[in-house]
Amino acid sequence: MRILFVVESTTAGVRTQVFTLASAIDQRRYAVTVACPPERAQSYGDRCFVGDLERARIPVVQVPMSRSIRPADDARALAALVQIIRREQIDLVHAHSSKAGFLGRVAARVAGVPSVYTPHGLYFLGLRSPLKRRFFLLLEQLAGRLGDRVIAVSPGEYAHAQRAHIAPAERIVCIENGIRQPQLPADYRRAAMRASLGAGHGPLIGTVARMSAQKDPRLFLEAARDLLGAVPAARFVWCGSGDLQPQAEAWANELGVAHAVRFLGHREDALAVMAALDCFWLTSAYEGLPTVLMEAMALGVPIVASDAVGTRDLLRGQAGLLAPAQRPDAIASATQMLLARADRRAAMLRTGGAWVRERWSAERMAGATMALYDQVLKIRPQALPDTIAYGAL
Repeated sequence: MRILFVVESTTAGVRTQVFTLASAIDQRRYAVTVACPPERAQSYGDRCFVGDLERARIPVVQVPMSRSIRPADDARALAALVQIIRREQIDLVHAHSSKAGFLGRVAARVAGVPSVYTPHGLYFLGLRSPLKRRFFLLLEQLAGRLGDRVIAVSPGEYAHAQRAHIAPAERIVCIENGIRQPQLPADYRRAAMRASLGAGHGPLIGTVARMSAQKDPRLFLEAARDLLGAVPAARFVWCGSGDLQPQAEAWANELGVAHAVRFLGHREDALAVMAALDCFWLTSAYEGLPTVLMEAMALGVPIVASDAVGTRDLLRGQAGLLAPAQRPDAIASATQMLLARADRRAAMLRTGGAWVRERWSAERMAGATMALYDQVLKIRPQALPDTIAYGAL
């Protein structure tokens, strides 16, 4: 059977999850081809996503797509996807993230093949404008009636998807994200990395994330200000680039923390940076199931995060500390407590490491996804899908 992955977002977490899933699927059962834009990722300093796929011998078809709504460009992308589905004799479309999720499902319906959609974080949840939130929810609901399954990547996302009726209830399932165990270079030296990041005798706090509104760099910087009030020797790094970087640098000056914060931009050695931290922060407003926290757990880095959809499913108060949303003082207080309690840190790291190995492996995620493909391909696209109980896969 031939599967077409449709991907518009070729950066950060979506990129990681798409590549991990595509490379973990048994190609003897399901031959995966990826349709994606010609390197939107370059504007963020990333390596070539297309090149990564080609090195893994995963076929790629480049289709120009933009994140924003552009009717003429979107119509061309839709036509190109329909043509690819027919030319390559695709059996099923798996669309990833909001824009590709809409175009991919419409293209699949036009071409007469079934489709599966993974939001990787429900976009409308992060919109502050009620009008915009309603508009993008309506788009999700429309496309949800064209597709065959929606895969939520966390119990929290599953619950929100059901409450928002983004698809008929029986078509929404939950398959949690998975990762491959992160590997550090053989010559990695933590002390040398810390020195290069400006760490002195105080704790080094940081994150690895896109510099975007979803990740809330303002909250990160406000929490840094509050922690510096109690721990003046603390230092902070943000590893990742994006549209908000100039604004974040201005905020750092405004908040009086510029001397203690380094904006690293995109780093190919992001895992090595993460492993040098004393505490990992995630200040996102919403997530799907953040793989960056799985990586932090696997690397043995303590975690403090804002309470948000997806994030709370991952930590559960057992593998890291959750701070109330939009409370920089709570992030700072939780960090102080975690840094002072070696016993609490050790217990959380043991729990998180075990969960990553046993629950969030790439192999488990791929196996559950292939089981879903098996189920979808046994029915006609026009028929009402069989009910799948949450957690059955």
